[in-house]
Amino acid sequence: MNPAMLAGAASALLLATAAATPLAAQATGGFPVISARQFTNGTAKLIVTGAFSSNEDVAINAQASFGDGTATWLQFGNSGSDKPNALITYGDTKEIGIIVGRGKLIATGGVMPGETSQCSGKVDVKDKVIEGRYTCKGVSSYDPATGKMGKVDIEITFTAKS
Repeated sequence: MNPAMLAGAASALLLATAAATPLAAQATGGFPVISARQFTNGTAKLIVTGAFSSNEDVAINAQASFGDGTATWLQFGNSGSDKPNALITYGDTKEIGIIVGRGKLIATGGVMPGETSQCSGKVDVKDKVIEGRYTCKGVSSYDPATGKMGKVDIEITFTAKS
């Protein structure tokens, strides 16, 4: 193959790859850069409908919410408690995880780069505060009491202060 054809093929491949990025991943406004910090204050408005439901404001769990400069964990409430709780993670693989629960009921969604996602949203990162909103549709949930799978929709709007 001559160099001109090779360059044309490489350009076409690059264009096809960029065009194939899922809309949900683009809707996140890009992956946030979050500096290392401890979160001390904040709340999340958690609305879950479907196989289980919740509509509550949940305080940040300051002991479990921190960033190390490459990954960040924002824990609202206490994971596994009977009260509603949520965990938002920003991983070093550029994935955004959204886990909500109440007691043993749990649902997990997220935004994975290069894949179709059930979640979309946006986060705004500033020096002392992170604010965001994510919506997830048709996320799988599990009820260990019945052993059955279900589906939930999630809306979470949050503020985390450091």
